[in-house]
Amino acid sequence: MAYIVIGQLHDEHALKILNKLKARNVDAYLLQTHDFPRKVKFSFSPNDGDGSLTLSCGTLINLSDIKAVFWRSFSGVSDEETRATFMTEQGISAKDSMACLRTWFYLKNGTKWVNGWEAFQHHQEKPYQLQKIKNLGVKIPQTYVGNNIEDIKLAYKNLDQSIFKPVFGGAHTEILTESHFEAGRVEAALAKSPITVQEFIAGTNIRTYVVGERVISIELKSELADFRVDDDAKLVVIDTPELIKSQAKQIAEELYLNWTAIDWRRNESGEYYFLEANPSPMFIGFEKQSGISMSDYIVDYMLEH
Repeated sequence: MAYIVIGQLHDEHALKILNKLKARNVDAYLLQTHDFPRKVKFSFSPNDGDGSLTLSCGTLINLSDIKAVFWRSFSGVSDEETRATFMTEQGISAKDSMACLRTWFYLKNGTKWVNGWEAFQHHQEKPYQLQKIKNLGVKIPQTYVGNNIEDIKLAYKNLDQSIFKPVFGGAHTEILTESHFEAGRVEAALAKSPITVQEFIAGTNIRTYVVGERVISIELKSELADFRVDDDAKLVVIDTPELIKSQAKQIAEELYLNWTAIDWRRNESGEYYFLEANPSPMFIGFEKQSGISMSDYIVDYMLEH
């Protein structure tokens, strides 16, 4: 049996899982997807449902022999960054390569994905993710997504305090103020992309890690709207309420997540509001501050029969 880490050589999180697997005396390999098809070979037969990967190191692995995959990051395929349009030679090559990789991603063949393609697709459509979680009966903040300035002004007016952030991600959260509506700043921004306007929940940041059946929560103490930009944020391990533990497992199942970090806001009354579930959260900082080896928990889960 073999174990794969999808990630990049410079990523300390990918390397930590890879090295922890090797320390358990199993065959573990790093796969950088941008090496395909230049340095990595893929074979598949729809007739028998199996195939193989030949990694850049020359090792050939049958797909059915891959016990588990840890997906840290996806780096596209060899020609993807050079394509201009679909009908260029590079564009067609990239589409062909992605069709092969996605076929492997969708195949189960007894492989445990931590996490799989479906999980990452759900993460990219965050408004849809929010609605799916609300339909589970989990609280979410009042939220508007779009680029209609009148609806944004209405959302701002109806909320005591609100924040705004990108729909997809990639930038930090800010408090929305009257100054943002001055001199056409919002209109100019909305001509480029829609935004998410969300109710600001007064309280504290909670992050719940779920890996298999394990659930661990931390409180992130910060005075800023986005704790990720606060170098002074304090991390404290807390007990996870039974309701939140149950909801966290439901959320993970609904979003195809075997491993995740769920971000909440806990208000002053102790109610939890779901913000998002990350399919590839960082964990090294958590390990250093808490003394809890999340990487060992991940590897334990990958090795479970």
